[in-house]
Order: sequence, then C-alpha cells, then structure tokens
Amino acid sequence: MKNNILFLKPYLEKKTWGGHNLTDFNIKLPKDKIGEAWVISGIKGKSCLIVNDEYKDISLYEFYQDHRAFFDNHEDNQYPLIVKLLDCQNDLSVQVHPLPEYAKENSNAISKTEAWYVLEALPNAQIVYGHKAKTKIELETFVKNNEWDNLLNYVRVNAHDLFYVPAGTLHALGRGLVVLEVQQASDTVYRLYDYNRKQNDASRSLNIREAIENISIPFEKPNMFSKNDELITSPFFSLYEINNNGTHSYDFSYARWIQCVVVEGEGIIEDIPIKKGSTFIIGNNDLNFQLSGNLKIIASYIRR
Repeated sequence: MKNNILFLKPYLEKKTWGGHNLTDFNIKLPKDKIGEAWVISGIKGKSCLIVNDEYKDISLYEFYQDHRAFFDNHEDNQYPLIVKLLDCQNDLSVQVHPLPEYAKENSNAISKTEAWYVLEALPNAQIVYGHKAKTKIELETFVKNNEWDNLLNYVRVNAHDLFYVPAGTLHALGRGLVVLEVQQASDTVYRLYDYNRKQNDASRSLNIREAIENISIPFEKPNMFSKNDELITSPFFSLYEINNNGTHSYDFSYARWIQCVVVEGEGIIEDIPIKKGSTFIIGNNDLNFQLSGNLKIIASYIRR
C-alpha cells in the first residue's frame, strides 16, 4: 500500500489578495503574499513535486505521463484535476469560467467547473455567487453603468460551507476566507470586475466581452448532487469528507484514484504519519486503506 501513495509538495502562486495564513497548513511560504497553494496539480509549469524517495522531485505532470496505470489509464493528455488552498486576505476578482460550448468554438479556452469547501471564515465573510440579471441586455446595462451592487449576488458564508460552481457561474471569493478548491484542470478565467486593481497590476486585465458571453443567464443555484456519503457528485469530480476518530478502514474502489488533503488534526495512514496540510494521491492499485488518529480529510476523485 505504501508504494501506492504519492505525497506532494505544492506549487505556490503569488496574488495581490493573498497573505500568509497557509502556514497554518504546514506549508513553507516565502515573504511574498501567497494567495494559492496548488496542493495537487499536474499542469505543466505549475505542477506539484513528488516527495516520496523513489520519485523525489519528479513533477506530477511527468509522473502522470509515464505512469498512466496508477491513474486507471485515464484518457486525458494532462492530469485532469487541480486542488488548491486559497488564502483570501482581500476580495478576489468577479469572474466566470468558459462554458463547454464556448470552449469548443474557441481553441484558447478550456471549460472549468469547480467546488469550494470553506475551511475558515471571518465574521460577515461573503462570496459572489451568481447574479441578479434576468436577461443579457440587463446584465450588459449593469456592467456598463458599474451597477455592481444591483448585479452581483452576495452570500454570507461560514466555515464548512460548500459551494458547487459550474462553468458559466459568475463568482468571487471574498476577504477573510481560507478555502479548499477542487476544479477541472484549466486556468482559463474571464474577469468581469476587479475593484479597479488593474491600475496597480497590469497583469490583472479584464475580459468583459468574453465574460458576458459565458455567464449563464438567468442565474439558477446549482444542485449539489450527492451519492452515498459524498458531498458532491458531478460528471467532473466528486468530493468526500472523511472525519476519522480512532482507527477505521475505508474503501474507495468505485474511484479511479483518490486525492486527499488533511485539513484538520493528525494521524497515520498505513504506518505513515500525516498531519494538517499533508497532501497525497492514492493510486488505483489499492483503494482500500486504514486511518488512525483524529483528523479530517477532504478527498476528491473521478468515479469509475
């Protein structure tokens, strides 16, 4: 079993809205503001590194290309999912990810659906989740006139809240949040509004035309389908919360492989110590494992 578990070192992204809260997850941070720790990523150039002795410092990108059997011979050319920890010290841009039909017609766009599990939330923390426009003309009018409060749908959030964010959903995380995000492996984003931060950071360009073309109108709150004890079941990924107290065995034989992030506590998996911030992938060779200790794990996977 030990040979079937890959432990990973995250890829870190500086963000103008980031901070240093991810040190709480035993992640070593530079002095820069870090907004995102890509704790599981196989995107070329933004890949995690493996820390196991046998594959030490090999990227997940490379490992996926060379060991497809570990991932149930998954058919995608690149590792299909990303898991991030986000430290939101300020509001993130209001944005949307490309709809599947738009991505098919535009080779530079890749559709993306994601989900958020709120780990920490300051009092009165909120997110943008959808919008109030009933028609495309109304949406364009709100944007043209900078009527953001009339357009944006704000939702108060607390720790342990869960949100499913399909492609086409207008969204933004707000200040005072630490979030675990699971998403399809795409970095395509269209910014509709960024609190005028572009004037201080030229890299934060807006994509108003593309955003409007991809926003689902009207907004309908997505259904978070679940199967058995899953938090979310979708065609793209599923989420499962493991709350372990003592010693218990788990069977995920219905998954192709499992991505795991320890978000609370500490314990042991198959004689290997793990603690808050530990991130690992269990390959499809053996998806039965035993946990000991008091800890919470957010697992994500693609169903068979």
